[in-house]
Amino acid sequence: MNTRVARPTHAKGEKLAQRLSHILAQLHQGEVVEKHWLARDFQVNVRTIERDLGERLYGIAERTAEGRWQLTRAARATMPVRHLSTYARLVGTEHLFPDNSLRYLLEQLETSPPAGHSLRVQPMPSEDLNGQGPQFSQLQRAIDQQHECRFTYKAKPRHVQPYRLIHNNGVWYLAAVEGRQLKSFSVALIHSLQPEEARHFIPDPQHHDYINRKDDVWFTSDTTEVLLRVDAEVAHFFVRRAILPEQQHRQDADGSLLVTAHVSHLNQLLPVVRYWLPHVRIVQPLAWHQALVHGLE
Repeated sequence: MNTRVARPTHAKGEKLAQRLSHILAQLHQGEVVEKHWLARDFQVNVRTIERDLGERLYGIAERTAEGRWQLTRAARATMPVRHLSTYARLVGTEHLFPDNSLRYLLEQLETSPPAGHSLRVQPMPSEDLNGQGPQFSQLQRAIDQQHECRFTYKAKPRHVQPYRLIHNNGVWYLAAVEGRQLKSFSVALIHSLQPEEARHFIPDPQHHDYINRKDDVWFTSDTTEVLLRVDAEVAHFFVRRAILPEQQHRQDADGSLLVTAHVSHLNQLLPVVRYWLPHVRIVQPLAWHQALVHGLE
């Protein structure tokens, strides 16, 4: 009696699904694919790829005039997957995970159920700009089109040249030049905004370079070099990431750190030192150490 061996359809189905998902990923990244390339990559014959593109992805993929394949216009109306990486760079989360590849990101988004997800990212507390969307868009356009702006800030009229919108520690700031000086303005405190479309300005490249170098919104041409002694008990927190602007450190034999940083204002430093007391002390400038002690009395 002859017995028939069942075909491994499950394994074939998995290969098909993986092949189609990879082809779709390439198409959604805005790529134009070629059937011979795909056949070589997936080690199948060209006829199989033609069936994938022309039948299995019918209505999603279409042939170009050159004989290659791209997303149909209807499918292109959805967001290309490559924009996920662009968005991650925009919001500063590009290096949030140990693996920053698009493949890894898609795997996390496809994991279900959300309640049982193995990852949880604690959100950073941020100010609520609800209702200020139109003003925020006006500022963006003024920056892009290089229009000067007038507004009221802390009950004072201001006339500025806007350079950049910056999100820092949960707060949005406008970097702008007022009276030839680069300053930062909290967006939430800007009122009665009036972009002056008739008044254009030419941005100073040095201001853009300065903004790009800064990791805070304390804009000043003068900074003070500070020297801190950090106890070994908390040294790890200063080593794993920079807590202060332009921070550098040297570890001594007892595990403590000698930390240097360049600070724009005393009030930029004191909250950090108070948070880490008694494990952090100001070595230099001595006057700043005395100001800290006086404030604690």
